[in-house]
Amino acid sequence: MAEKHPQYINSVARALQILELYAQTGKSRLGISEIASELGIQKTSAFNIVKTLAACGWLIQETQNGKYRLGTKILRVSSAAVRTLSANELISIEMRRIRDLFNEDVVLTAPINGMPVCVEKVQSENSLRITSVVGRINDFLRGSTGKTLFAWQPEVFINRFLEETLPDDKKSQAEIKATLKNIRKQGYCITVSELDPGVASITFPILGKDGYASYSLGVVGEENRMERKCFRTAIRDELKNSVQRIEETLYFMS
Repeated sequence: MAEKHPQYINSVARALQILELYAQTGKSRLGISEIASELGIQKTSAFNIVKTLAACGWLIQETQNGKYRLGTKILRVSSAAVRTLSANELISIEMRRIRDLFNEDVVLTAPINGMPVCVEKVQSENSLRITSVVGRINDFLRGSTGKTLFAWQPEVFINRFLEETLPDDKKSQAEIKATLKNIRKQGYCITVSELDPGVASITFPILGKDGYASYSLGVVGEENRMERKCFRTAIRDELKNSVQRIEETLYFMS
């Protein structure tokens, strides 16, 4: 017997897209015209779906401007999801997702006793593998995993580390601080053959509510292979999405 394919309901998909718009646009309130424009649908369709969501408690219409904001029901569902999924489980899921998409090593680094340490790694299936292992102490000044973690540490920690590592070398300290500033401005760090020859990596910070990095999440692989897989664009974008989901969950859990 031929397998039956599911019939997707467009109106349900549209309703979910409307809820996701609040996260995508960063707006707390949206009007019917804005929603229709963002999704590229007729205002009548947007109106009917929004009214249904409002009737079910997912959206609330404000009397003052007629726009809609998220209702409390979304919070109840979010908290239920958070209760059933620990932070470590979510990070592992996202790491495996990235590995499965690009078949490259995915590395999680955390500051332990004042040093960047690889605390989890999801291995690729490539025959040519990267030597990083769980428990390896990385470098704050070389390689994207450590540099990213370092860039989003408190200023007092950065200053103290540089003073201890490069005493009396004010020029090098200034250059490193300028590099860290550029990393923070860009939002992530890319390095090639900086820590290990022939190895390229891209890493994002996982930030807490205080704005400091509790982890860094990176993709690491052989340089030419990473270039073929467009690690500066495609891998970067997927890694950014994973980090955003992790940060959102950590925010609700804290």
